[in-house]
Amino acid sequence: MAKYIDNYNDLKELGIDCDQTNDSLTEIFNRAASHLQSLLPNIDSQMLLILYGYYKQGSEGICNVPKPSWFDMRAKSKWEAWNKLGNMPQVEARRLYVESIKKLDPGFDDSEDKHLPKEQWVKVSSMLDDTFIADCDKTMVDHIKEGNIEEVKKYLNSSNIIATINESDADGLAPIHWAADSGFLEIVKILINSGAEVNLQDADGQTALHYASSCGHVECVKYLLEQGGQTDSIDNEGCTPLSVASDDSVKELLSNGL
Repeated sequence: MAKYIDNYNDLKELGIDCDQTNDSLTEIFNRAASHLQSLLPNIDSQMLLILYGYYKQGSEGICNVPKPSWFDMRAKSKWEAWNKLGNMPQVEARRLYVESIKKLDPGFDDSEDKHLPKEQWVKVSSMLDDTFIADCDKTMVDHIKEGNIEEVKKYLNSSNIIATINESDADGLAPIHWAADSGFLEIVKILINSGAEVNLQDADGQTALHYASSCGHVECVKYLLEQGGQTDSIDNEGCTPLSVASDDSVKELLSNGL
């Protein structure tokens, strides 16, 4: 879902921490991981995910952690980048990692024994961080993420915005999904009163009720139910709002109605 919160508590997010044999490839692999820091921020998030997959496979082997919760888009993306490498040998993953760094920076000299401190390895939680956006360049969704009610109202006063209120953005989410995910009840109300579809599904088949339920936003859940939110709506993974709910109050609302 919309929140990009890392919950990989069982994974080490700082690289160059693997206790490998001191063979030459491993040494080059570690130097390449150190060198990546100097290439930021000129690498796009997709490439960073590829590198993350190679790094995890090269340092820890086959993906050995459960798939993250479906609403955590960042953790899910990282897990998929690692898991899709399947049974790839660690040696092959290290080799591909080093080759990727060389392609990004042909000047990288893998024969030099130069290291950056461990703490300078890029944290995976920074892979998809939003960059600074000037106020004049912010979209309605940007203001929704910030919970800026007044700016959202201003955007909704524009007829062309009204016409696209139910359209998905590059992340596959519409404004109502972002608002419900954050629990911004007033913005959810404004959006629905302005024509947002209560049961609109995002790219993964999730509705605003899925978002509010999974995040435990009780008041949002109540309001969405009042507005006709469908408790039996099924997303692409076969989940209903009830099946993704963790809060007991939300479960009761969804099970028994208002």
